[in-house]
Amino acid sequence: MKLKKILHIIKNPAFWSALYKSFYSLLTNIIQYKNFSINPNTKKTWDMMFSNTQIFSRNEHYQHILSLFPVDKKFSLLDIGCAIGSGCELLKGKFPGARITGVDISTTGIRLAKQKNKDIEYFVLDILKDPLHETYDWVIIIQTLEHFDNPFIVIDKCLRHVRNALIVSVPFRQKLMSSHKIMNRGWHRYVFNENTFKNYNSRVIKITEYIESTKATCILYEIKPG
Repeated sequence: MKLKKILHIIKNPAFWSALYKSFYSLLTNIIQYKNFSINPNTKKTWDMMFSNTQIFSRNEHYQHILSLFPVDKKFSLLDIGCAIGSGCELLKGKFPGARITGVDISTTGIRLAKQKNKDIEYFVLDILKDPLHETYDWVIIIQTLEHFDNPFIVIDKCLRHVRNALIVSVPFRQKLMSSHKIMNRGWHRYVFNENTFKNYNSRVIKITEYIESTKATCILYEIKPG
């Protein structure tokens, strides 16, 4: 019975197609990231994710950072990994005088974000490859940095383009002894704790309660340039 099942799987063209795609992804990841796992965090994959998701909101996470910005002053803010723009919309509603800019690797995500709000600037950007041409008062990375094998490359780049502070929100693993890269095939590539950014001019803003919508407890950092 087991042999027949195995033969049935092997004869299925979809099996060989999936095997080829997995091998190709693994080879690409080994060469590019020096990581023996399959990284699903690609532009193509995120385009598919946003295309198939009617509601993709992380507003609960953005609620935790609203108190960090001045209500009565104009400022500029860059949201890296803005997805379909729900967080940018929340910020613009709270701070109508602010210039909010959202960027994401996903063309689909940016297209959907632009359709929803014309008062926010959106553009496609791969933070690992594309240059940042401006400096902002604040840069935020909300529930995005955990998808990078080396988050410090992103942090260093952002700090060169921010005046006040970089605000980061990521999933937090309680009782974690050290922050490190995850060696598996999952979406999340890195785990964080209170000491992850100890070599930077940083502080932990807060560790949130369990957030039901994303099934996670999160840690928020403020990282300042210099």
